[in-house]
Amino acid sequence: MNKSEKFWDKRAVKYDKDEKDWSQTYNKAVENTKKYLNNDDTLLDFGCGSGILTLRFTDLVKEIHAIDISSKIIEAAKERAKGNNIENISYVQTTIFDERYKKESFNVVLAYNILHLVEDIQRTIQRIYEILKPGGMFISETVCLREKKSFSSKLIVFISKTKLVPPVENLKSTDLENMIIDCGFEIIETEILGQSVPNYFVVAKKIGV
Repeated sequence: MNKSEKFWDKRAVKYDKDEKDWSQTYNKAVENTKKYLNNDDTLLDFGCGSGILTLRFTDLVKEIHAIDISSKIIEAAKERAKGNNIENISYVQTTIFDERYKKESFNVVLAYNILHLVEDIQRTIQRIYEILKPGGMFISETVCLREKKSFSSKLIVFISKTKLVPPVENLKSTDLENMIIDCGFEIIETEILGQSVPNYFVVAKKIGV
């Protein structure tokens, strides 16, 4: 078990509260996302957390594969789906690089509040490109701390440097856009969500054959 996994396992009991604290930003991201979903889509929710947001897409797509690095958070997500009688979600504790996810497997990949936490953003985005079908949609919402120098942004950077929490990439929205484009995507829509800590919402389409 690596350091990040241990951290998120410990945060599992507080994860629902964390998501509620960000509810305004998440609600906007969800509403922006819905128009890109179709009933026959197979969707991967990368970094699904405790499944609160995942459940909001179950009626809009054919099936959802939801993954997270934390086994305890995944267990909480499974219980939430079971309690809501949801049957078209498959929850797995794993990473985006799991070999069971083959090339061109998904119509949509969601990555809410996760890219700034991964070890290699460019490699992660390239992997997302690989597992998307041609014309597939990559929809992300990412903390971009360099977009606005607020007290909250500076505090997150400072805490990350203390190594008390997993590293947080100090991104600007243009950095993220350039990485997405470099991996072969066409950016369709962008919007900055949130105030004190800017979250950058991006919809990108896989181009090419």
